[in-house]
Amino acid sequence: MNLKAMAAEIMEEGFNPKTDAVGDDFENLPDGEYDGILTNVSWRTNDKGTEWLSFEFELLNEGYENRKYFGNIFFSNEKMMQLNLKRAMKTASILDVELEIDDFEDTDALVEKLKEGAGNQCLLELKTNKKGSFQNWEAKEDLGFGSVDENDIPF
Repeated sequence: MNLKAMAAEIMEEGFNPKTDAVGDDFENLPDGEYDGILTNVSWRTNDKGTEWLSFEFELLNEGYENRKYFGNIFFSNEKMMQLNLKRAMKTASILDVELEIDDFEDTDALVEKLKEGAGNQCLLELKTNKKGSFQNWEAKEDLGFGSVDENDIPF
């Protein structure tokens, strides 16, 4: 389908560009656990100087196919830097990436090292804060379907 035909279809469906929302692609996912595959890692900086590490995941859960989730770790102030460095290290470990101190020498080196985890799967746990203004995320080890901890075996 070409652009003109697609635009005509959208307008025929009643889309009003002055008042209608474009879509819900950027709304938070419902809180819970999702299976994701790491597809990319990047270092981002906005015009105010805030810096963050962005992990891009493709979701695998039914109903969320072809949807991406961006797990961001912010480095906007020194107070949060220690906590968020630990989060970055933990996320790397979950994605089977072994970080070394030299990998933190600069952001380009860190991103390139973290990209080694592309294609690896993990469990993403999403929780919205009490105010409902921000959704936190945590990467967890994905034990896979039917995985059993040997301590859970009753005999």
